[in-house]
Amino acid sequence: MRSINSTGLALAAVMFGTATGASTVFANPTAGPHAYIGANYGGYKDRGGDFDEDDDFKEAILGAQLNQFLGFEASYIDFGSFGGDVGKAEVDGYGLAVIGRLPLTEQLGIYAKAGQLFWDADVNVAGLKRSYDGDEPFVGVGADIKVSEHFVVALEYDRYQVDLDDSNLPAPATKWEGDMDTVKLGARFVF
Repeated sequence: MRSINSTGLALAAVMFGTATGASTVFANPTAGPHAYIGANYGGYKDRGGDFDEDDDFKEAILGAQLNQFLGFEASYIDFGSFGGDVGKAEVDGYGLAVIGRLPLTEQLGIYAKAGQLFWDADVNVAGLKRSYDGDEPFVGVGADIKVSEHFVVALEYDRYQVDLDDSNLPAPATKWEGDMDTVKLGARFVF
């Protein structure tokens, strides 16, 4: 299995470097209130695991930036299917987050976010199928670059948590603590 860690991060570094080098070409980013829609694609790993090309996810986002420092974001995340021959799980959910952003230049900013993930999981362990849902807090950090007046590229690292506890599942699957670390590259259309 190939690792997406070095390839994905190298691509992101090239994109960020290219956009930063062109900083004199673009106007000041929208500092006032604005909305955006976008999508992220990335990889994830669970606690103690590795980033792997088979563990990818998709995310759709809708956000509102109140000013250059504070915003809110809603998202839909699909972690897809993961697991092995004995047990598999499919996890997806909706997130709501508050974002604190610090502009560093006219095009580059860094941000931190904190929110709540409302998740659903379909689990199949040794032929026993169960569905679960819950909500857990999540946190993240990232950097964004304004490429043009209406187009922004972002690189983000988030940690989500999905905890399952069911004494009816075969051991050792009775309790699963899923700390999901994600690295994602995304694009946003600002309007």
